[in-house]
Amino acid sequence: MRRDTGLGGMREEMRCFWVIAPLVLTGCSIFGSPSSGGSRLTLNDPYWDRVNVEIVITKSSDCDNRTEGYISSREILMRKNKTETIDVPAGANVCWRHDRNPNNPVAGAWSGWTRATMFPGASSDSDI
Repeated sequence: MRRDTGLGGMREEMRCFWVIAPLVLTGCSIFGSPSSGGSRLTLNDPYWDRVNVEIVITKSSDCDNRTEGYISSREILMRKNKTETIDVPAGANVCWRHDRNPNNPVAGAWSGWTRATMFPGASSDSDI
């Protein structure tokens, strides 16, 4: 029967820590970046207290096209000086538009589209 004096066990734990810590940190950086050649766009609302925003991810040059090249869309409520980050697959563009009159929104009344062409692995920021 082996008796632990305390120091030997601590050395083993520290050795395991130094082996495992870099692996955990590497995993964190993998999950914190766009996947497989994709890109990331961060939108900011510097203007309005509240504004509805429609975001479309598509490979089409037409942001209204919901057939060939369309990937996904969503509507979000953005608040002043808050950001929204969108992960974009490789080869896709991001389109967004907001309420035509954010101070008096009307359902379905949107501004024109803004489109960002994203480059693989790149991150970009834009105001809505």
